[in-house]
Amino acid sequence: MSNPKILVAIPAYRCAPQITRVLDEIDDKLAERVSEIAIIDNGSPDDTVEKALEYKKSGRLGEKLHVYQNVDNYNLGGTHKVAFLKAENEGFTHVLILHGDNQAKSDEGNMLIDFAENHPDQQTVLGSRFSKGSKLQGYDWKRIYGNKVLNLCYSIVTFRQCKDLGSGLNLFAMKDMDKRTYLNFADKLTFNFELLLDLVKRKVNFAYLPITWREEDQVSNARNWNIFRTALVNLVQWRFGKTSSLNKTENDYQCKEVL
Repeated sequence: MSNPKILVAIPAYRCAPQITRVLDEIDDKLAERVSEIAIIDNGSPDDTVEKALEYKKSGRLGEKLHVYQNVDNYNLGGTHKVAFLKAENEGFTHVLILHGDNQAKSDEGNMLIDFAENHPDQQTVLGSRFSKGSKLQGYDWKRIYGNKVLNLCYSIVTFRQCKDLGSGLNLFAMKDMDKRTYLNFADKLTFNFELLLDLVKRKVNFAYLPITWREEDQVSNARNWNIFRTALVNLVQWRFGKTSSLNKTENDYQCKEVL
């Protein structure tokens, strides 16, 4: 990582009970090595934004902490696009995605950055909830089993070991991203499935690291069976060369800073 400029992007929706915990867990080491910490709220109906602004006023993370809100509801995938576009337009080299519901441990972002620093050929580092060394706390066994089945299916079809299809802690190198593809991916929760398949197709040399994952007071927006089915559909379509075509542009994903 030569002169890295890292954006921590925190997608948030209905995260009022958790957002301050997410920020509390950004330790001094992580805060010092990143250039900006951006909470990107997706039109939460609760007081997520107010909680974030209160935290900003405390001054703990200094001038690096910013609070943004999407112009429209873009869902989780669309908020990823907002983060990637912001990073590209402002010259960031990496985006550390950290979900705002505090399922991942914020300070474990250091592990992903450390790995990238020590492996110049692997600058995109994905957190895995299901690798040897991963720690799951309060995670339902049915979801564990379903995820492991999907990981196996993806590994077999892609000929690439897939240890997680999309956790809430990932480091993406902007050199590995291609907006000609990711802008057309689904805006919903399945965005990560398509993004992973795109990385495989373009032969990006990414890595997985085991992470901690917690289920406590988070509110899930997922419908497990629908997500499982969509993941398999995406995989089959990818195998037969069918790609997403939403025909979206940068103008479709806008956010404004909340002051």
